[in-house]
Amino acid sequence: METNQIKTIIFDLDGVITSEKKYWNTSKLTVWELICSQDYLGINQYFGTSNDVSNVLVNLGEKIISSNFIYQLKSRAINSNWDLTFFVVCLHLVAIIGNFQEVQDDTLSQLLNQNDVDLKTKLNQLGQLIKRKNYNVEISQPIIEQFWQETKALKGAAVLEYVNFFISEKLGEKFSLFDSRGELWQLCYENFQAWYEGRKGYNLPDEETVLDLHSIEATLSTLHYSGRYTLAIATGRPRQEVIQPFTTWGLLQYFDPQRIVTYDEVLESESILSHSNQKIKLGKPHPFILFKAIYPEEDIRQLCAENFQLENGQEIAYIGDAGSDVVAAQRAGCISLGVLTGFGEGNEKIKKQQMLSDLGCDIILDSILELPNLLRL
Repeated sequence: METNQIKTIIFDLDGVITSEKKYWNTSKLTVWELICSQDYLGINQYFGTSNDVSNVLVNLGEKIISSNFIYQLKSRAINSNWDLTFFVVCLHLVAIIGNFQEVQDDTLSQLLNQNDVDLKTKLNQLGQLIKRKNYNVEISQPIIEQFWQETKALKGAAVLEYVNFFISEKLGEKFSLFDSRGELWQLCYENFQAWYEGRKGYNLPDEETVLDLHSIEATLSTLHYSGRYTLAIATGRPRQEVIQPFTTWGLLQYFDPQRIVTYDEVLESESILSHSNQKIKLGKPHPFILFKAIYPEEDIRQLCAENFQLENGQEIAYIGDAGSDVVAAQRAGCISLGVLTGFGEGNEKIKKQQMLSDLGCDIILDSILELPNLLRL
């Protein structure tokens, strides 16, 4: 793959520059709370014994969300940690509800379909029904394995959409609370943000870079001051979670401020499209954020048109660490650069390299630190 025509380099962030550790820990605390807290389902021993929040991540973290679970989602081009949280909660709930249904009549169906009761209350009521069953995390493993088996060929939004179908098949009826971006997803999102922002009475460690900060800064400086490249960002992070750490780290100066595209722009654009009855999910692997970074002044509707194409895809490279990044680059028609930082060491790193290769990633690097050499700077 030739790189001599590249003029714009668009960076994903998590796993490329920023570490996802804080996000994954936030997901784990959110899942733990929704399943174990008496405020929600209340199965306090489901993942094991650890009622102290500060010990949950150390003692139970891998049981709550395993490294393999994260890998499986990434290999299916799922980019959002909110979706990660939603997937985990859904699959545990379907295992619990499915098992309980085997010995019950339609009590659960009536409970979950109550229109005048909020989801938190429904989870409380469900918890009261099942509290004598002593369920633990092992009950969900066959369900999780089956889900991975059935979604091997799916990517991105198709995986998210399959969740409700999968649950309907398992439970024998459709429950709206499991809808994509539905009531349960929203509860996961709200609690995730509360944990992340320190509004649950516990402060997670600050953001980290995935590599030594000085080395990252030197690489971005080399690219920027070469005068050959425009540096942009296309990420699933909210804007504030980009601007704040990048300002603190002194990295924001290297990026074109008009070409920083975040989840905020995705939500705003989805809202604009919804007014004309276009219900399109614009998060990765949809190429929208790449188009927006390349053509920041272009009309949203034009960027989302099915026939929209880049004029000079060989001049643009998108660098990421996940399946969703590769697929987004391919759909946009630009060069995909994969990096092996971010998730996993040893065998996990080998699996990640194979995943990126299988998806058709154009160039795979150990990290962004190899960019100057790749580009002959």
